[in-house]
Amino acid sequence: MSKKVLILSGSPRKNGTSNYMTDEFIRGAKESGHEIFRFDSARANVKHCFGCNACGMGSKPCIHKDDFVELKEYLLNSDVIVFVTPMYYFGMSSTIKKVIDRFYSIDSQIKSGNKKGILISVQHAPVDAVKDSLNNHYQAILSWLNMENAGIINAIGIESVEHIKNTPYPKQAYELGKSLQ
Repeated sequence: MSKKVLILSGSPRKNGTSNYMTDEFIRGAKESGHEIFRFDSARANVKHCFGCNACGMGSKPCIHKDDFVELKEYLLNSDVIVFVTPMYYFGMSSTIKKVIDRFYSIDSQIKSGNKKGILISVQHAPVDAVKDSLNNHYQAILSWLNMENAGIINAIGIESVEHIKNTPYPKQAYELGKSLQ
């Protein structure tokens, strides 16, 4: 059965390793007939959540009128949300984090869906412990939003696109996209 897949891409480097992994995931998902919408948070006009609570966690519209307005429909109508981010100082990039912070304005609507989440991250540091903080944050987001984890890929010790091409990670991303259910 075809799924609606929202990809939240958090890399500011257009031709970087995270976007390479995103492309591989998309290739696999498209081959399986899934509908893909890719949201490039690094290039989108999304303002930071002010924590003003004017939205009342979804009872009223957010005060910001930016690219999140379009993204909101994809968030609410997707079956799978894929979070793709480079590892920046023990966590996700600020570009994807500000989009996730804006989930606050539609929390209750996201929670009422039957969604799955996927995390794909790339880090330069060849240390397993570094990824743990990101994975824990991701798991907390899924728990809060009543989402099921459909997979995690942590590409560790990656220096460049040329380097990642010679690792098993791109194939893992492709296979994960292809195997979505």
